[in-house]
Amino acid sequence: MRFRRLFRPRSDYLFGIASSLFAAFLFFAALTPATARAELSDQDRADLARVEVFLNGIRSLQARFTQLSEAGGIAEGDFYMQRPGRLRFEYAPPSPILIVATGRTLIFYDAELGQVSRLALSATPLGFLVADNFSFSGDFQVESVERQPGALFIKVFDTRRPNEGSVIMVFADQPLQLRQWQILDAQGKRTTIALFNVRTNLALDAELFRFVDPDPFGPLAPPD
Repeated sequence: MRFRRLFRPRSDYLFGIASSLFAAFLFFAALTPATARAELSDQDRADLARVEVFLNGIRSLQARFTQLSEAGGIAEGDFYMQRPGRLRFEYAPPSPILIVATGRTLIFYDAELGQVSRLALSATPLGFLVADNFSFSGDFQVESVERQPGALFIKVFDTRRPNEGSVIMVFADQPLQLRQWQILDAQGKRTTIALFNVRTNLALDAELFRFVDPDPFGPLAPPD
């Protein structure tokens, strides 16, 4: 991870909510206990196969999102995804935050501070969402499958990094639709991203997934 400068303490409420998503990525790498594979039933395997087909059919996605913290904070904005390796969380004003995945790198930008932080996309718990080929039988394994009326909850973890934590994918069922995902930090606190007005397989502008460093000549600013 690269920092333009040291973080300054802030009381900005919206900043705290928006940055909680990026902070959750950082917690996983060092603190979360290892997870274990689930014992899958025949119904579990059938549902997972349906989800694989569904997700692999989505090559791009655009939606509004609402982000909720366990403490009750709310932020919102626009979300974009394109396979492979590209994401964009464009937070609505007055939040100054932008999060962009450019292919290999996840970038967190605070426009108010002019602060840029970088993390390898493969080291984050959402990297699997933009893999070129999504599969529960590969690197990403299932920790649990739960069902509620009209909803399916799948908790997954990366077998290459079993100490990095879990992501809960939440689907509406019949028809199958991705509605939200939840990231748990080392203390069990939850960050939820809920999607609305979802549109899939659009021709998205490549500039959405390009980050132009506001200080390209800074000493800690490698090219993206």
